[in-house]
Amino acid sequence: MNKILINKELYDRKITKKFIKEVTDIILRELNLDDVEVSITLTDNNTIKELNREWRGKDKPTDVLSFPIDEKPPGYRYKLLGDVVISLPYAKRQAEEIGFSYQEEVTRLLVHGILHLIGYDHETSEKDAKVMFKLQDRIFEKVTSYFSSTTQT
Repeated sequence: MNKILINKELYDRKITKKFIKEVTDIILRELNLDDVEVSITLTDNNTIKELNREWRGKDKPTDVLSFPIDEKPPGYRYKLLGDVVISLPYAKRQAEEIGFSYQEEVTRLLVHGILHLIGYDHETSEKDAKVMFKLQDRIFEKVTSYFSSTTQT
């Protein structure tokens, strides 16, 4: 069993805490991760821009940031994976640009962010990028097929 902490800093009817928890559960299951804790923050462009400037030296908003922790505190049940921060307005605009639904884009960003938490990095080499994006696509397909099968009547 995993612990998923969700901090939703802005109101959005389409991206609910329940949706984020369900998607994250599936992602962690697909990655064979158990007894882990992950924190998901859903925020706005200004907040993610500040984080991007502070931690990456890039003074602009972005879609997703990941802050790996990867430690197991003594006496604590869960291994701490880290934090994923997603800008919902950025995700919404990006979804329109690439032809995804808003929920699909947030799902893609969750997969991407969690992969970064466990050590995958597409910026280190072309080979690493191929490995990460192949796994990201496979998990994204699993999650979206799960949701499309559960919403059909």
